Amino acid sequence: MDRIAVRNGRFVLPATGQEFKPRGFNYIRLRPSWHGTFSPKSYDGPRADAMLADLEHNGFNLTRVFIDHTAGEGVVATRDADRLSPDFMANVADFLRRAARHGIRVVPALIHLPQCARYQALAANPPQGIGGLNALYLHKGGIDAKARYAADFVKTLRDADPALLPAVFAYELDNETHLAATSPPFSLTKGTVTPADGATYDCASEAGLQRMADENLKLWANTCADAIRRVDPQALVSTNVFTFRAVGRSGPGRLRRDHTRDRRFPARPLALAHTRLDYLDIHFYPFDNQTLDRDLASIEWDQLEAACTARGKPLIMGEFGAFKGPYPTPPQAAAAMAAHLRRVLGLGFLGYLYWTYDCDEQERLWNAKSGRGEIFQALRGVGP
Repeated sequence: MDRIAVRNGRFVLPATGQEFKPRGFNYIRLRPSWHGTFSPKSYDGPRADAMLADLEHNGFNLTRVFIDHTAGEGVVATRDADRLSPDFMANVADFLRRAARHGIRVVPALIHLPQCARYQALAANPPQGIGGLNALYLHKGGIDAKARYAADFVKTLRDADPALLPAVFAYELDNETHLAATSPPFSLTKGTVTPADGATYDCASEAGLQRMADENLKLWANTCADAIRRVDPQALVSTNVFTFRAVGRSGPGRLRRDHTRDRRFPARPLALAHTRLDYLDIHFYPFDNQTLDRDLASIEWDQLEAACTARGKPLIMGEFGAFKGPYPTPPQAAAAMAAHLRRVLGLGFLGYLYWTYDCDEQERLWNAKSGRGEIFQALRGVGP
């Protein structure tokens, strides 16, 4: 397989200049407690192969998978492991080989930080005033730990078989990158904090807290992207976010004025546009005809579009899906998803991944194969 590159705001095959238009599905297997797609106990290569063959036959070219961070069935075998799980990574390699045979490229999402001492020790002991989830993005040790993990993941694939790397479309550094408003420093109302970037921020200032989030998430993204490219200089690297509106917020810089029961707030897309990430992945789940407009307003769409255009940074929609509440049947969901996708592509997004291909384990949403596969068929007729 040829590598994919970004040129002038487009995904291309560098040898020919031919444009690559990403379109596909998230492939997710869930075990009772967490993700199990590549679990040494439950990985199903033939089932994955059948999915990949189906995508190939129907003109799709991309799938996105989650890399489970937990110890045991995840990417590390034990909590005292000093390397990634050989059995888990062998399953990832098997999946990539199968994908390559079918001409499908893969987006591994490196969620969280592996539960083992190699990474957790580096991320420990954040500075005063930084705690919980926020330490992964605001503490130098947390940033360095994620960069080490990302580099280890790519190196393990490369060392197993360099021919695997072209099957990877891009590495995404997280799933729905976000911070926690209920943990310090964002829960603090006075005092100052000095995070990884070395600047000092006033916790009494909403604007200051947003600047702190922006600057340190940019540092996190650049540090991790650089670490991956030291192992594989041709790798594409990104991350993905939900919108502020998706968690009940009106936009950036309003942590105290917005009132929501959801503790999360996303990495600001406009800040990520000014990083060394190759593209941005934004998730839009439509609940009605107005959802997308509200989502776009909350992520500063006009400024974001201008920044991505100026920097030649493509946008994709790496998740969208149909909850059963607003869409009671697969045919209704199929019509709504096709209409939503047309709108998003009309905004200039260059590709998409539907949530999910066939995850019946997740009962609240219709997957693409629900019913008689109406959603799958509807998306075949909509393409960038």
